[in-house]
Amino acid sequence: MSKSSKLCRKTALGSNIFCNLIDKIVKRPSLHFLGQWGYHCYEPRIYRTLAKILRKGNPDFVELLLKKTKDYVQDRSCNLALIWRTFTPVYCPSPLSGITPLLYVAQTRQSNILKILLQYGILEREKNPINIVLTILLYPSRVRIMVDHELVDIQEDAKTCLVLCSRVLSVISIREIETQLSLGRRPIISNWLDYIPPTRYKDPCELLHLCRITIRAQLLTNNMLPNGIFSLLIPVRLQNYLNLES
Repeated sequence: MSKSSKLCRKTALGSNIFCNLIDKIVKRPSLHFLGQWGYHCYEPRIYRTLAKILRKGNPDFVELLLKKTKDYVQDRSCNLALIWRTFTPVYCPSPLSGITPLLYVAQTRQSNILKILLQYGILEREKNPINIVLTILLYPSRVRIMVDHELVDIQEDAKTCLVLCSRVLSVISIREIETQLSLGRRPIISNWLDYIPPTRYKDPCELLHLCRITIRAQLLTNNMLPNGIFSLLIPVRLQNYLNLES
């Protein structure tokens, strides 16, 4: 990609109406309180736009959204912690069945967006991360609202999603997966176990991976993922490893 095209792309992201709306809300503290937020104010526009961004699979906007709201992620009750707020995808119009962005991305196996969410520590903040793995593996494939995407593409993305989750978790319960399979649920990929390292369910976990988990946990506690990784005085190769690139 040329420098001029990169600049145009960056400019387009920076001047996006949705991002400007987020900026407007972040700069108005009075709107942080639930009673002053108001359904008929900014909230409907934000979540309708968030749903469109996730459905279209735009990783650049998702990352920009996380950057702008990362200071609020630790407080799930805050309205600006958008990554925890449930929204209603187009295929599920019931207002009682909203899902979080992470769960939606797991359902649709958007590996490029999942990677960004994981880099920001969203899976590590989950109370039951195995549920995300189960969703990736077992959720019906028809929910992916994408044009020109064949089932084989979804399968490849599912494989990548499993690999990404393995870079974050120290344990993945194969027993829970097998329990779901015994109930008649069908995995989207038949050889799914090939994409979960034996060190996540059978063999001792690698020391290098345990170090990654420990360092990321400390950075997460201080709300420094992923930017804090690149301030560490370690080789670039290790920084990339901490940032889930390998």
